[in-house]
Amino acid sequence: MSEFVRKTALGGYKLVPGGYSDPEMSHVIMTKAEYDGLLDQIQNAKKEASAAVTQADQRVRSIKSQADAKIQKIQAAADKAAGELQEELSAERAERKYQQGLNANLLRISKERANASRKLKPKKEHSGYVVISSTEKDHSYKYGANRKTVRLWETVLQTPFSIDFTEEQARTEMAELFRDDESGGWPVEKIGITGMYLDGYGEMIRDKDATEWLHRNVMVERKLRANFRAGYWEIVFLHTKPLGIVPAEMRP
Repeated sequence: MSEFVRKTALGGYKLVPGGYSDPEMSHVIMTKAEYDGLLDQIQNAKKEASAAVTQADQRVRSIKSQADAKIQKIQAAADKAAGELQEELSAERAERKYQQGLNANLLRISKERANASRKLKPKKEHSGYVVISSTEKDHSYKYGANRKTVRLWETVLQTPFSIDFTEEQARTEMAELFRDDESGGWPVEKIGITGMYLDGYGEMIRDKDATEWLHRNVMVERKLRANFRAGYWEIVFLHTKPLGIVPAEMRP
């Protein structure tokens, strides 16, 4: 059995009455069997700690391996989905390009037929737009709490799009009149329209940023009309000044 002692001045040991709790206790004397048992306990504790660390490492590696496998699986699925989506996108783009080419070809043929029917030459190069009429018109507009009248011009422009085109198709195609052409200007400028303010004349003259346009021939209103007698869609628009000299090829 272990003994609790204190070291004496002569180098020996003396039991302390208070045992382990005695404040003078400095040494513990144990038998060899007790010491061997203590060493065994320490060794076992070290082994258990080492085994716990090894198990923890193995558990961490296992979890990481499982996580990596899941990530790889998810990544593979994502790559597959992205690849399939890219293929669908490429196919859709190819189809759209084909349809655009087909539509452009059909539109070109339609314009040529419309030009030939109206004896517009050269039928392949002619824009297909023809000025039908341009008339002075008194236009009433709201100015503050009052209404005023101004003399504007109303022009009817026949398009190359037959009434077999839907309203949406005709409206979409005629937008080409107001897009920059190869020379950097709008095709509609050929008849003298040099600006567009479609919120109306009354709004334009109140708009400080638009006052510089007052000396220009500005389109202030635009409508689409189906002329079933002639068989073509027409653009009817109001503008602030008379047209310029209409080119011969744009006359009926």
